[in-house]
Amino acid sequence: MVAGLSSSQPNDALTAARFSITIDGYEIASFSELQGITTEVEPVELMESTDKEVVLKKLPGKTKPATLVLKRGKNSSMELWAWHEAVLNGDIVAARKSCSLVMYATDGKPVARYHLEHAWPAKLEIGALKAGSSEVLMETVTIVSERIQRVSV
Repeated sequence: MVAGLSSSQPNDALTAARFSITIDGYEIASFSELQGITTEVEPVELMESTDKEVVLKKLPGKTKPATLVLKRGKNSSMELWAWHEAVLNGDIVAARKSCSLVMYATDGKPVARYHLEHAWPAKLEIGALKAGSSEVLMETVTIVSERIQRVSV
């Protein structure tokens, strides 16, 4: 589980009760689960040789886009679907948004914030559900971002 500060100490582990995606100051979706944030830099091998030895080094190479996976109970809100639909329709301008992922403590106060540049929902999955079931229909979204930055709360 990720992220609300249990105290005001900067080294305390974060916990969160809710996560939201905000675009232009407007919360378009709220989530009960953050399945993860992934950032990755591929290592590149470099061989250097001198008169005495050959040294193999690994250096930072190509960066991969940051990926977030969020999950929530499906609701009647259309904002997340409309954003994903822009991607499906190939409308790159409308699809790529700068937005924020905000993590909230149980008291409703933000505990962490990430800024995402040129983000877009790459995958939207609606889980299985049997008719007449009392289970909640779950929706999972994978958001890809060119750049992610942890910012102060």
